[in-house]
Amino acid sequence: MPDRKDGWREQLGVRRLAGDTFEVACLPFFTQGICHRDVVAVDDDQLVTSVVHKSGHRTLRVALVMKYEVDREKAREMIQAKVSETGLPHEWLHGTYLAVDLPPGSNADSLVHLLTSLAQSGNLFWEIES
Repeated sequence: MPDRKDGWREQLGVRRLAGDTFEVACLPFFTQGICHRDVVAVDDDQLVTSVVHKSGHRTLRVALVMKYEVDREKAREMIQAKVSETGLPHEWLHGTYLAVDLPPGSNADSLVHLLTSLAQSGNLFWEIES
């Protein structure tokens, strides 16, 4: 997997399967191409070298970009209420970044509708990655 240009890397929680093969046991916030329960291979420096098996999970990522903390908190509360309704596993980072696990067959349509609305006003960016 290519390094970011600035040398920054995200530390992933994993579970060893065998030798240099691990199952991802977290929700990646920033790492592209890797989702919860994917199986990855690592090198001697513990850096991911490849995805051995895709789990079928997808990751929905959100980044709040509002200037004013009060507005950001209101949006965060709205998003949290909607993601809680879905029952999908999720995690916030610094109250600004959200990662949501989308297991195979899951439905996040109501959350996507809310995020699309907020994104149109320039308040956040979001994506779903396989």
